[in-house]
Amino acid sequence: MSIFYVIFVMLTAYFSFRYDGIEEYDAHKQHRFWLMCFYLICLSGFSYGLGGDKFVYMREFEEYPDTFTEVSNYVWLQFMLKGQMPGWTLLNLISKSVFHSFYAVQLIQSAAINTAVCYFASKYTHRWFLFLLIYFFTLQYFVFNTEIMREGLALSFSLVGMHGYLRGHKWLFYLLVPVGLLFHISAVAALLFPLARLRISWRILCYALLGSFAIWLLSDLVLGRLITAVLGGMGAMVEKVLFYSLQASTFFGFLRSSITYLILPFIIMYSVMQSEPDEEQRKRMERMISYMLMLGVLATSFAGFIRIYNYTRVFYLALMATFIYTLFWQKRHLIIRLGALAGVLLLTVLQYMIPYQTTHTRYYNFFYPYTCILHEDHSVFFREVAHTEAVLGEEKDDNVRDIK
Repeated sequence: MSIFYVIFVMLTAYFSFRYDGIEEYDAHKQHRFWLMCFYLICLSGFSYGLGGDKFVYMREFEEYPDTFTEVSNYVWLQFMLKGQMPGWTLLNLISKSVFHSFYAVQLIQSAAINTAVCYFASKYTHRWFLFLLIYFFTLQYFVFNTEIMREGLALSFSLVGMHGYLRGHKWLFYLLVPVGLLFHISAVAALLFPLARLRISWRILCYALLGSFAIWLLSDLVLGRLITAVLGGMGAMVEKVLFYSLQASTFFGFLRSSITYLILPFIIMYSVMQSEPDEEQRKRMERMISYMLMLGVLATSFAGFIRIYNYTRVFYLALMATFIYTLFWQKRHLIIRLGALAGVLLLTVLQYMIPYQTTHTRYYNFFYPYTCILHEDHSVFFREVAHTEAVLGEEKDDNVRDIK
């Protein structure tokens, strides 16, 4: 079944060679791009047991009632007991009562996130097909569609809202971000977007690194006061906030996070911004980089906040497509730019190769080989075992802060 991956890669690589050099409107380029977007929607929408978190969603789906009896009470219980937002619960309830299949949920989710990602990326890079290849090979496509399905729905609304904000349609932002919040609480990260107004320079990057280091050093004290003063109470939502807030990192973990979420993205995005001839687009890119720095500081300082970085990742991948396409056309700072690309490749490979001892597999095995609904082979449930090992690894005592 992994032939479906090969077909996607070969077609997209051909279209990249054929169309990515075209910067003006081209009907053929538009058609091929949205054709490949539809391919990605179907690839995830008709998959079976792909990913790790998806097994949790599949099990929970079986517990949903077949009717809408006492919907409000069920939505409230899901929120209090499992920390799930009303939009996600309603989507599952509707799919269960109408289609009686979890495949409806994953197809709707896949359509929402991939359409939003492709639409957003098409507005900020001309290298559409190269973007799709990067989206696929960095595994971000799989993460959005299988590992963070609830957050993926929230992100789909937030991306369109942020694009509207950058184009002067602020009402669209303030309409869609609250809709995103109905699916996942992480959409609060999108509310920081209007505050992203930094004048981007290398000095700003230095300030961001110093600030993140200071927060990392003082985070135990800061979190202790925050938890006791603000997060008092019971419920699954509070427990989740506490869990992600209390995730710790060593100095070397902080250093790797700084490289991953601040330094490399800044080099790539700033390089593209510097070479952008359109002044309006350049200003939009500056807002993107400013937003990336804000979320990058949080992701670097608090290990448990890495998830919110997803709200700037599509910006990053879109500009990375332009960065790679024009890499050898510009001689300025070529060594630095080559080093940045090498760093991204190294980090991507390291992510691929994360081992799981209980199943003797690696991270990429969550998504490879491809498994389709036409062949519901239960052997793929090794992914659920590996996912359980990954979650237990996050909960070890040496990964949790000692808050007093």
